[in-house]
Amino acid sequence: MAYATIYFKSLGIDLAVIGLLGAVPSAVAIVAAPAWGMVADRLGDMRPPYLVASLWAAGAALILALGPTMPWLAVIVVAVAAGTSGMTPLVDARTVQRLWPNRERFGQARVWGSVSFMVASIGVGLLLGTIGLRGVFVAYSAALAASGVAAYLLLGKARRGMRVAGVGPMAALQLLRDPSLGLFFAGSVVVWTSSTVSLALLSLRIVDLGGDTSLVGLGWAVNAMLEIPVMLLFPRLARRIRIERLIVIGIAAQLVRAVLFSVAGSAIAFVAAASVSGIGFGLVLVGTTTYVAARVPSSLQATAQALFSSTTFAIGAILGAIIAGQIAQAGGLGAVYPTSAVGSAIGAVLVWIAIARGAHVRRG
Repeated sequence: MAYATIYFKSLGIDLAVIGLLGAVPSAVAIVAAPAWGMVADRLGDMRPPYLVASLWAAGAALILALGPTMPWLAVIVVAVAAGTSGMTPLVDARTVQRLWPNRERFGQARVWGSVSFMVASIGVGLLLGTIGLRGVFVAYSAALAASGVAAYLLLGKARRGMRVAGVGPMAALQLLRDPSLGLFFAGSVVVWTSSTVSLALLSLRIVDLGGDTSLVGLGWAVNAMLEIPVMLLFPRLARRIRIERLIVIGIAAQLVRAVLFSVAGSAIAFVAAASVSGIGFGLVLVGTTTYVAARVPSSLQATAQALFSSTTFAIGAILGAIIAGQIAQAGGLGAVYPTSAVGSAIGAVLVWIAIARGAHVRRG
């Protein structure tokens, strides 16, 4: 993830097309993530689809390491995304099942993803001179395969009663007919679009400001650093501050990050500003997962998590990557961050209205 844009640029791809390539996986995830979720809900077991998805993605990642040219590069990016898009929501849904009814502890389980992301980002950055950019995708392929095997062996099968044969596309769309959930979905799309505008070209911006590939790895690690305490402390925070408000606070943190990115004049300052990302990502991700889990039937947990986490993120990533690429092509890399700040403010307002509407309906 941290080195994909640099890799694509090394293959001779210009910034506008890199932005489009960044949007391709998200376009696939709009369909693929809920599809994986519905298969898991129908089976009552997320492990088989997760294993298939991870091995499929691992095979495609190996081909990506060969450095295919356009249009084959885009085809392979689609193939990788077809596998990876379902992996996170499937694990999230299984985690919520195992923690039930203590859903607010989700962040304490999810934190290990942030830890591993930091270790991998720094480690790959230090090894890049030895393994090369293509070697990154070989390591990525091995990690995907290992993830599938580990999930199958360790996560266990959900208890009886979680399998529902009636799960399908209409059941997923039915969730969006709830006015508050529908608006929450739309607001989440705006939030993740704005976030992607800030992060889509982060690696290239660090290099543009004078940083090297090691600093790129550090930048992505710092980007996730504060996720760890936020996720660990989320249960305590949730006891003092309503989860709905924590989500909005997280969006506000993303706005602050965009402002800091706008004024950063050096690679070091830019990396330091990236540390705010963990607050926003941690609160929004864990808050959204917990909020949605409490609002939908247990039989639709995997579908709902895919819809409100992966699909909203995917749509936002499509729009954000395209917007970032086009703005950077026209006005330079530094021009994308004010746009991100404005979008975060709009997203915060939409999500707050959706949450308030949902609370009003429940009281009624």
